[in-house]
Amino acid sequence: MSLPILILTPHQSGALPTEVLAEMLGTDAFSKEARDARLSWLFDEGDPYTDLIYHAPQAHNLHASYSRFVVDLNRFRDQTGPNGVIKLTDFEGRSWYPAGFELSSEARERRLRRYWDSFHAEVAASIRLYDIKLLINGHSMQPRGPFIGPDAGKMRPAITLMTNGDAQGETINKVRTSISASLAKETLSLLKKNFGQILEQGPLEPSIALNDPWSMDETTFFYSDPERERAIPGFGIEFNRALYLIYKDGKEFPNETVIRELNGAFSAFLADLIQVL
Repeated sequence: MSLPILILTPHQSGALPTEVLAEMLGTDAFSKEARDARLSWLFDEGDPYTDLIYHAPQAHNLHASYSRFVVDLNRFRDQTGPNGVIKLTDFEGRSWYPAGFELSSEARERRLRRYWDSFHAEVAASIRLYDIKLLINGHSMQPRGPFIGPDAGKMRPAITLMTNGDAQGETINKVRTSISASLAKETLSLLKKNFGQILEQGPLEPSIALNDPWSMDETTFFYSDPERERAIPGFGIEFNRALYLIYKDGKEFPNETVIRELNGAFSAFLADLIQVL
């Protein structure tokens, strides 16, 4: 019997639909070398291997089909700005498109209908079909804050739990949280229990933070809205990529042993979490 938990990974894909690839590369879209280079860059700028880290056959899983740089599924549909729902640059401010490229309002709406709307329709349908009680949104984060991040240049925790609250899980300026402060603290404790040994053996300070460097996980905030017909509590998790990537000659390579260990710890975390729920 499946756990009534829906796990999303909205950023793991490095794939591009042909029409977006052509907008980015122009006639270079016919070059295998140019396509491979662009897709590799997109994959590295997303949340690589998070579909494997958060893979949980005992729950319900939904993974993004396309790169977050087509449409960011973990943003509000109308969210604008350089880190909004449609991004024209990567997180260091490097453009994905030729000089002078602009996305018209019609093209923007077409992208949102095709990719954002369809994914979130599937999330909503899964919540109803599987009687989901909890939503978990799985991410990874760069070891240091990037150029357009809220913490540019600063070292990040090994793991971050996001509930749209403060460091104690309480509300900020009376804006609701996606889970209660008590559940946030219990979840934080379970993360420490199940991932602590991996963190102790890793290259980072074994820190697990609550709502730092971000507090907002847009997807779980959206689906936990009490005004929705069916509000589902949820939270986001961020794993620091330095935990499971090997950095060599300016490139990133997966540490398959650690990825497997993180996945095993995540399964144990879910087993403990369902007892709390």
